[in-house]
This record gives sequence, C-alpha cells and structure tokens, in this order.
Amino acid sequence: MEYIILLIFSFFTEAVILWQYAASLFSPSHSGKKRLTLLSVLYVLLFFLSLLGQTWLNIISFFVINTVFLYIMFNLKLLLALFHSAILTAIMGISELAVLGMISRFFPHFLLEASVGLVFYTVFSKITFFAVVYLLSWLFKGNKAAQEPYGHSEILLMFIPLSSILMMFTLLGETTAYAPPVDFLVTICAVFLLLVNLLVFGINQYNAKRSQEYADLQLLLQKESDSVEYYEMMLAQNENQSILIHD
Repeated sequence: MEYIILLIFSFFTEAVILWQYAASLFSPSHSGKKRLTLLSVLYVLLFFLSLLGQTWLNIISFFVINTVFLYIMFNLKLLLALFHSAILTAIMGISELAVLGMISRFFPHFLLEASVGLVFYTVFSKITFFAVVYLLSWLFKGNKAAQEPYGHSEILLMFIPLSSILMMFTLLGETTAYAPPVDFLVTICAVFLLLVNLLVFGINQYNAKRSQEYADLQLLLQKESDSVEYYEMMLAQNENQSILIHD
C-alpha cells in the first residue's frame, strides 16, 4: 500500500512538472480544463502501466505520453514535441540515477531503510528533476524571458530547489539518528518540501501570466484611447473646414 501511494505521489509530481514546463514555453491550443483532463487521463494510464514493473516499458510509456500531451494540447509540430519529450525523459532518468549514485556513495546505510529510504529517494530525485527542468525551461526562453518584466529575476528562484537539495543532504545524513516517530515526521517534511517547491513556482507562473494579461489589457486600452483622441481631432478638423467653406 505504501508503494502504491508513493507511486501516485511520484506521477502527480511529474505531471505538475510537465504542466509547468509546457505552460512556460509553449502556446496552448486548448483550454486549461481540456489540458488538465487529458493530462490526468494520460498519467492515470501511465500509473497502471507502471504496476507491471517493467523498467523499459515505464521509460517508453513516459516518453510517448508526454509526446502525446505536448503535440495535442500545444501549438507544436510532432518533431518538436518528440524533442522536448525526449529531453524530459532523459532528465528524469539521469536525475534518478544521479541521486541513487550519490546516496550509494555518501549514505550507503540509507539504502537499508526500506520505506523511509524509498520516500527520501523519490523526493530527492523529483526535486532534482524539477530544478533541472526549470533551469532548462528558463534557458529555452532566451530572449523571450529577457523581454518579460521579471524575466531575469526568475532565475533567482533557482535558489529554492538548490537549497532544498542541500536540506535533503542534511536529512539523509541524519536519518538513522532519528527515533521512529521523529523519523516519520521528517519524512513528511521532506514530502512537503517538494510540494512547496512546486507550489511556489506554480504561483510565480500564475502571477507572471496575470501580469502579462494585465499589461496587454492596458496596452489595448491605451490604443483605444489614442484612437478616440484621433477621431475627435479629425471630427474637429472637419467641423472647422465646414465652417471655413460656409464662410
């Protein structure tokens, strides 16, 4: 049962990361409700496929499902959707292998912890996955990020996942020193640490979108105001010409 819950949490995290990555880079071709529905259906399918316990099947299905979501829900060509899906799949695999290697190298005792060890490994790998994906999405924005009001300052948010990774190192090093009740609380804190990362970046993305919409609205209002002034000037000019002709 614990494994199933952890698996659901893992796929939920990956779905949120995919959503934020796609929303920050691409223009959607469908409404948010449709995107959320398709993403939920695809990741539920991915969850059931993962229950078969086949590593290569999990990797291929993750790649295919991400490609389907990007291609259908965003204005992307198939090759571009395949490219970004391959990047996400590669980063996920590398982050999991890198975290496993670091744990094996620096905290070999940690692998003996059955349930707690699996939770910490999952949270650590997902934070790493999220940090790399966010940095990559910021780099892909390039000039677009520089033109946004707070484009350059977004990179400062990288301190949040980086500090979270350092905190995970600390927690990993002290895990065996905790008594069982405290050990459970520390595990919960690690899970919430990942959720806070996702929440902060999600709120930032939402605020950036709202700010852009407000700026576009202000620009539209300014254009309409300029048009009104222009037509009033033209009307006054026509009236003056009519008076001169009449005289």
